[in-house]
Amino acid sequence: MYLPFIFLYAIGVVTRKNPTELVYFALLFLVVTLIMRPEKSVFKKLGFLLGFEGLLFVMALFNPGRPLLETPLGPITHEGVYSFFTLLGKAFLSAGTAVVVTSTVGFSRILAEMEALRFPRILTLTLAFTYRYLDLFADEAVRMKRALDSRAFGVGRREYYRKLGSLIGEVFVRAYLRNGRIYRAMLSRGFGEFPSLEEPRPNVQTAMLALLALGGLLV
Repeated sequence: MYLPFIFLYAIGVVTRKNPTELVYFALLFLVVTLIMRPEKSVFKKLGFLLGFEGLLFVMALFNPGRPLLETPLGPITHEGVYSFFTLLGKAFLSAGTAVVVTSTVGFSRILAEMEALRFPRILTLTLAFTYRYLDLFADEAVRMKRALDSRAFGVGRREYYRKLGSLIGEVFVRAYLRNGRIYRAMLSRGFGEFPSLEEPRPNVQTAMLALLALGGLLV
């Protein structure tokens, strides 16, 4: 089972206190990537994830401390750089490992493991529906963005972003309404619950990965 490994790995990563303690988990992440041999598209996802999380934590560079570099936004400090790489390392390693494993073995395998570990049924169903309709939600957002661009030609930047904010809210409203229609359609067709997935069995590879993650957690 891969799910225990993901949990142990994530707990081990988020409980580290400095970047040097993350080196073991970074090496384990490389081992997982080599074992799983994910497709090239997964590396694009990892690149996007790294960039997004880097932007998310960029303000940590300006934490109070000894100045390292002066910028128009303020001084970048030694303590800020330390905090930035600690936060980025924790976020990327924990999320990146989950992305690699899930993309390689398939989300249905993760759901099957959740069922085997007796996770609440409502949680498993919610994740299954979320994953199933994620592409539909993204397609709806792209179509609405295209419609906005075709109707907002020549408007000012401030007005454009105001309309874009309204559009984002409209996407969630449409998603909520479509969710109701889908639910009623499923009930009318006799939906009760998903068929039981094949119960995954532990193997040597997943057991070794879980033990390695547990070893990093205990160090």
